[in-house]
Amino acid sequence: MLIRLLLIAFILVIVGRTVRSFLGKGPSQPRDNGPTPLVHDPVCGLYVDRDRALVAQSPSGECVYFCSQACREKYLTPPSSESSSPPSHQKQRPE
Repeated sequence: MLIRLLLIAFILVIVGRTVRSFLGKGPSQPRDNGPTPLVHDPVCGLYVDRDRALVAQSPSGECVYFCSQACREKYLTPPSSESSSPPSHQKQRPE
């Protein structure tokens, strides 16, 4: 009688584990370790979930995170040459 009870218990454990793994609730599924850290977008100043942020590499080689493609493109676009030239309305020295 005891052997039958142990055998039934063993079968129930095996069936239970099989059903849980089939439904995706078994130990093979990774556990949620909580929220992912937030990262700062240097263009607009927003804080974004690191897993959802867009990434680019800064000139110093560090990863920089962005909230949107527009912010990423603004960061990666070099400044225009007009801003580096002196304004045309400056007075010139007389010769």
